[in-house]
Amino acid sequence: MNKILVCCVLLLTGCGQALSSTETPVRQISVNGVGSVTSVPDRFHFTVVIEERGAEASKLNAVVNEKSASVIEQLLILGVPEKNIQSLQVQFNPWIEYLDQREIQKGFILVRQIQVTLEQLSQYDQAIDKMLGLNITRIQGFNYSNSQAHEHYQAAIERALLDAQMRAEKMAKVLGLTLGKALNITEQSQSQAPTELKVMAMRSRVSSDSMPGEMDTSANVSVVFELEK
Repeated sequence: MNKILVCCVLLLTGCGQALSSTETPVRQISVNGVGSVTSVPDRFHFTVVIEERGAEASKLNAVVNEKSASVIEQLLILGVPEKNIQSLQVQFNPWIEYLDQREIQKGFILVRQIQVTLEQLSQYDQAIDKMLGLNITRIQGFNYSNSQAHEHYQAAIERALLDAQMRAEKMAKVLGLTLGKALNITEQSQSQAPTELKVMAMRSRVSSDSMPGEMDTSANVSVVFELEK
C-alpha cells in the first residue's frame, strides 16, 4: 500500500512539472528614463566663520561671542529671520605649533560658524557687504538653492517615466510588438533637498546685478514593460 501511494505522489509531481514547463515565459523589455526640470534659485546660503586664538579659553569665548552678536545683529537689521541664522556650531581645539621639531602648545583655537539662509536674493549684496565690513575671519560655503526642490524633483520623476515609456514604445514598434503594462519600476536617482548650485568664487565686493542663473533638477528611473504580440 505504501509503495502505491509513493508512486501516485511521484506521478502527480511529474505532471505538475510538465505543466509548468509548458507555460510561455513573459516577454519583457527594460529601459531607462531621464527627466529634468529647470528652475531659478530663490534662496542663497553662506557661512560666516569667526576664529580666535589665545591662551585663555574664557577670553576667547568672550571675543567670539561679541563678534557673533555683531554678525547676528547686522543680519537681523537686514530683515533676515532668526530661523535662518544658525550659530550653534562651535569647535574648540588646542593651538599647537612646531619649533625645531618640537611640539609647542601656545593656547587654544575657538571657531564658531554661523550659517545664514537668505530667502530674498535682493539681500545678497547687502548681507555680504555687511559681513565683510565686520571683524570676522572669512565667509565660505556660498551656494544657491530652490525652496521648491522637492516639487521639482517629483515633476522630474514624471518626465523620466514618460521618457521611459516613449523609449520602450519606439523599441517595441521597431520589433513589430506592442508594449504592455509596466511590470517593475525602479527609482535610480535621489531627491536633493535642497537642490544646490555652488558659487565657486566671490569678489571682495559684489556688484548689485548679481544673478543666480538657472539650475536643473534631474531624475532617473528604470522600468520593465511587458511585450505583447
